[in-house]
Amino acid sequence: MNIKYMLLLVIVFFSLGCTTSGQLNYVDTEGNEKLACDVEFIGMPSVDKFAVEYALSLCAKSIVKKGGAIKEEYLLSIDTAIPLAPCEKAWTHELAKQQYKSNNLTKKEYGYIVANIDLGLATVNKCTSLLLERT
Repeated sequence: MNIKYMLLLVIVFFSLGCTTSGQLNYVDTEGNEKLACDVEFIGMPSVDKFAVEYALSLCAKSIVKKGGAIKEEYLLSIDTAIPLAPCEKAWTHELAKQQYKSNNLTKKEYGYIVANIDLGLATVNKCTSLLLERT
């Protein structure tokens, strides 16, 4: 085997190690099995596993709410709450990474926030409106 092929195999091997993914199937109200969600996160596998968990849990809760059934019922009991972003900010990848590196977020919180951002669910934490209501 020449060096080019060995190098290509090494690159493929390492790139596969950086991808974390998951799927969720469900049974609809007519008894048909369908794919509900197919998620993949690329970056830090120790954090991305939590991003997958978060996304699949939200998906599972949505499917069950619509009348579908899932085998992975543990996904329904996962608390998908995430810490609030700093006042007047929404979570971004840069802000979450900074907070994680400063030890203000656990791996699980960071992973959940990454998924929340990627799913388009990040919203601004409007702290000032709460302060105005108290006065």
